[in-house]
Amino acid sequence: MPSRVLLLCWICAAGTGCALEFSEGPFTGVEQEVWRTVNRSHRGADGILVQAALHTFAYEVAHAYARAEREDLGQEQLEFRIKQLLYSYVDGTYPAEDGTDINSLYFQYLIYVNPSFDARNPLQKRAFDIWRAEYIRRVVDAIYDPKFPILRDQYDDRWGLTLYSRLVFTVYLSSGESQLKPYIADIGARTFLVNQQGVRFQPSGTFNFYPYESDRPEGEVLDGKTYYRVFFPNRKSNDKKPIVGPDDEYLELQIENLGDVPLRTLRWELPLEYPEMPARRLPTEAEVAERKASERAERKARAEAARTQ
Repeated sequence: MPSRVLLLCWICAAGTGCALEFSEGPFTGVEQEVWRTVNRSHRGADGILVQAALHTFAYEVAHAYARAEREDLGQEQLEFRIKQLLYSYVDGTYPAEDGTDINSLYFQYLIYVNPSFDARNPLQKRAFDIWRAEYIRRVVDAIYDPKFPILRDQYDDRWGLTLYSRLVFTVYLSSGESQLKPYIADIGARTFLVNQQGVRFQPSGTFNFYPYESDRPEGEVLDGKTYYRVFFPNRKSNDKKPIVGPDDEYLELQIENLGDVPLRTLRWELPLEYPEMPARRLPTEAEVAERKASERAERKARAEAARTQ
């Protein structure tokens, strides 16, 4: 998770159209377009701005490409970072009390592969790691399935609109020029996902209504800018139907009693439409190294030529 300061700067720039500090390459341009696709905002008469990003898998892929482009990395490093993102979700800690731990990859292994799995046993641990790595490899392979564009609405039944079967939102709050300083310590409990059937769901997390303690907003009241994250499992253990289905036409995020607005509603029309990527893959690490060596040689030659003049 990036630092709060960096994330707030990025959200502000992307949301207001401010110029970003890094140079814009083709993948960065796509990332910004996807960011606009997954973002919705609401500014009330009280002057308080709410901006929410639905972190779809396509957005995360676009972000990984743009970051690799800015850092001049090759395809191998890009895929490594995508795998790290996948691991962060499949290895995440999810609460057992509401049944969402059924989505844990570790829990799935215990149920369907080895009910007597003992992580302290080196051989069993190695077998689990191989099984886990194979799952990650299949997801990465799904990204690059030649039958589909890189950025799309669904990759498999867990990755698409959801990140490992979870609808993930980052919600940015800004008091702007408002004179209000509303209480936000419990804002997670007042944030709801509403599906097409009008059913409301509260977020699930290990720290009250936040995924982790670090995901809660800073401060007890809104005085400036802050953000928080919320997860909504798209299927619970006692309900085989997803909260948001593949044929649903929209979903909403609602926030109650923030400032002077009783209910703020942000709505995403589905399916989301994504731009085409400028290329399916980045240059390999070897190609990047060769280009950098050539550029260094050219700079050295120019410097030597300048000295002899």
